[in-house]
Amino acid sequence: MCGRYFWTDDAEDAFLEDFPDLAGVVMRLRAGDYTPGMSAPAIAADFSGIAGAAGAAESAESAGGVENARSGSGVCMEPLLWGFPGFDKGRLLINARAESVKDRPTFADSFAGRRCALPAAGFYEWDKKKEKVIFTLPDRQILYLAGIYRPYGAENRFVVLTREANASMEPVHDRMPLILSGEEVVPWVSDAAKAGDILTKELPMLKAERPYEQISFEFE
Repeated sequence: MCGRYFWTDDAEDAFLEDFPDLAGVVMRLRAGDYTPGMSAPAIAADFSGIAGAAGAAESAESAGGVENARSGSGVCMEPLLWGFPGFDKGRLLINARAESVKDRPTFADSFAGRRCALPAAGFYEWDKKKEKVIFTLPDRQILYLAGIYRPYGAENRFVVLTREANASMEPVHDRMPLILSGEEVVPWVSDAAKAGDILTKELPMLKAERPYEQISFEFE
């Protein structure tokens, strides 16, 4: 699954509802897609402390450092980069299967101690007709994607965990992100046992929208 995730003003409001201690810290996030190579906002923690993600990515990276912001809930934010490099002839590895993440050598260490949660307004995929289909939660302005991260030199890089698609996603793609509720974010990043249970949770039904209709032309 080649995820494309986006952020909106409503998502920012919903994020601050989940983590009010970060009010005044979360900077306006740039609209658009998060694609490999871009900084993506993430929330992350491991057993020894917190290492996460925030919208101040551009200023932090241009200064060659990391700007952290920690809330009273133990959530910290800092920029992460999407994709583990060095796989399949230089291509970025952007996803990990939740079914095997605990066992595969590439991911096992990160799952054990470097889990993160990625806030997004939604994501989109292309259907078999090459039409864009946008997926969001029907009752929430924000969703959280379960991820894991690892250091590569001075950079922390993440991948998104995916599961077999449920009925809301299956007509478009056979995989979907492992989606967390707001209440599951802190347990996911801080408790290995609970994170293991979350791997097999029932995934929420998503709302699917097509932002445009494909236009076809016939020529004589």
